[in-house]
This record gives sequence, C-alpha cells and structure tokens, in this order.
Amino acid sequence: MECEVRLLLDLKVKKSSILLAVYLFSMFLPGYFSSPIMQMVSNIMMVGVAIYLFSVKYKPSRFMILTICYFAYLIAITFIYHNKAADIHLIISNLKIIFMLCAIEYLLKRTPNSTINIMFFILITFVIIDFASIVLFPNGLYQTEQIWNEWSSSQEAQWIYGNKNNRVYWYAVLSIITWLRYVFNNKSKVMVLITSGISIVAMMLVKSSTATIVAILVSVGVFYLTYKKQTNINMNSYGILVIYGCITVLILLGSTSLLKPFVEGVLHKDMTFTGRSTAWERVLLLIASKPVFGWGVVDGETATGLLKSIAFVNPHNQLLDCLWQGGIILVFILSLIMITIASNITKIPNRSKRTGIQFVWIGLLIDMIFEVLLGTGATWIWLLLINHLYEFVYEREVS
Repeated sequence: MECEVRLLLDLKVKKSSILLAVYLFSMFLPGYFSSPIMQMVSNIMMVGVAIYLFSVKYKPSRFMILTICYFAYLIAITFIYHNKAADIHLIISNLKIIFMLCAIEYLLKRTPNSTINIMFFILITFVIIDFASIVLFPNGLYQTEQIWNEWSSSQEAQWIYGNKNNRVYWYAVLSIITWLRYVFNNKSKVMVLITSGISIVAMMLVKSSTATIVAILVSVGVFYLTYKKQTNINMNSYGILVIYGCITVLILLGSTSLLKPFVEGVLHKDMTFTGRSTAWERVLLLIASKPVFGWGVVDGETATGLLKSIAFVNPHNQLLDCLWQGGIILVFILSLIMITIASNITKIPNRSKRTGIQFVWIGLLIDMIFEVLLGTGATWIWLLLINHLYEFVYEREVS
C-alpha cells in the first residue's frame, strides 16, 4: 500500500515537472524563435498549469497576491477606457505571466531540486545561443530600422534576445538560478562564476552601458552569496528603496548635477540619458491629466502619438510607465510589492548573504530607471526569487 502511494506521488511530481518544463520552455523562448505554434503551446500549457494549481489547492503568497492585483488593475483600467490594447491578447499574455510565477513559486517550495534544474537547463540553452550570436555576429545577427523622426533613421543591431537592452534580465535570472542550483543540488561553484562572467561579457559586447552595470552588480551579488562568509557592508533594504526613489525623482525633475559624474563617467550617457529625458518630459504631462487611475495599457501606435515621437513607444522609466498606465493606484501596488521584498530580504540572518541579494536587487532597480521591465516575465521571476530567498533557502535549512 505504501509503495502504491509513493508511486502515485512520484507520478504526480513527474507530471508537474513535465508540465512546468514545457510551459517554461514556451515562456522563455526568445522572440527570434517565436511562432504561432509555440504561442498555441504556451496557451495550452497555461490552461494545464491553471488546472494543476487549482487541483493542488495552491495558496498564493503575499507577493503573488500583490502581483496579481498589479496585473488585474492594469487589465481592468485598460478595458474601462476602451483602449486599442483592450483585447483577449492582453488578458492571455498577462495571465501567462501570472500562472508561470504561481507555478514556479509552488514548485520551488515542493520540489526545489527538479524545478531549479528545469529552469537552469532551459535558460542556459537560450543564453548560450544568444551569447554565440553576439560573438559570431558582433554587428548584429540581423538589423532593424530605428526611426528617430520624419527625416532620420538608423540601423539597430539585433541578436537572439533582440536589441542590446533586451537581454540582461534573462542573464541575471540565470545567474540567480545557477546559485540556487549550487545551494539545493550541491553543484559546482565554478558554474556560478561562469554564468556571471558570460553575463558581463555579453553586455559589454553589445555595448549597453546600463546593462553592463546591472550585470556587474548581479555578479557581485551572486559572488557574495556563493563565496563570502563575512562582510563589513551592512545595507538597509528599506533605505535602498528610499534612495532609489530619491534618485529617480531627481533624474525626472532634471536635478542631475549631483549625478553627472556617475551618469557620464560610469554609464557613458549624456545628461539627456540618450534622449530619454524628452520622453520623460512628455509623459509627465500625460500623467498630470490622469494622475490617479492612469491611461491603461496603450499600444505602440497610440504611444508614439501621445509621446509625439516615433522613436519612443514607452517612457524608458519604470516608475513613469506605471504612473502613465496605472496612475497613483498602480504605483501604490508596486510600492507594496517592493516593500514586501525589502521586508523578506531583511529577514535573512547572514549579513553577507543579505548583502549579496541586495546587490542583485539594486541591479534591477538601476535598470528600472532607464528601461520599462515589468512587461517581461523574466523581470517578475527576478523579483520572485529575490522575495522568496529567505523562505526557499533559510527557512528550509532551519526545518
């Protein structure tokens, strides 16, 4: 009888692993390989994952509840305003991210070893392919036309993960997963260094200054997590949020004199932040007209019209994008998510481990100043892993 029960449990575990593997493969698949068939597969897998989570009576964490609220509000306000983007595709694309995160959260608690291995092998496959495309085709695997205005345009290099700014979050998630694989499966520490090194080199080769800084910070973080036993660094997680907020406000208001040495010397950007300041100024006017509820999700054509520039489809700043799309309400939800993460980081008892995950988090926050990231599933996985590190690792060690 006991043997039969064990066989049934093993079968369920294998079924969930196969379901997760196929689903994550379809969700992690770079746009370069995207096809209608793979879109259909990911839609079917989403339904399968939803049924599975319902059958096991999955209970979302506070982080996941807030994340669901974030997406639900965005979808609701978009439909209330009858935007062009208000269609079934908006609902499905957001639901796929939600169910992916729920599945990862549940299975990392239940079967961490196999879940981490699934994520690792899928991610490292695509990252290696992307890195090879960068090395073999330094000027781009292919080119797309970047239109700046009615009179000028330029060619933009593209690789497997797209343009130079579209890959750092996938590489960062791989670095974190590689470290978790070392913790749970007792794999080699060297692989942590290899994936981190590849991340830095890739960002340097595509000449993305912001992504390079992010990759370095994430690499420093996983180095602390893997190798450092002690550290004199003692950062306050809530303080990190406050500093991030202050720096973002200073940049958006144009009070950048104090930041000039860092911006020009380290990030190698001019003080218009590669033209982003123009988009920031215009989107601030749009936010002022609907400050509480926001505009909802807007499609690319509508966005270029509202921003009065065919070069921008978003404001290239996550906080501004949240204010534009969801107003103060969406920013409030995002603030609760970040506070939840800060609270869980603070619980980590080991100072060097806490410092390591803070570096990983700071990398994400810096990228959010110059890019819009929260429409990408990889960014939410990044946040999920940072938030649950205490529960996944340290509570497990105590138990």
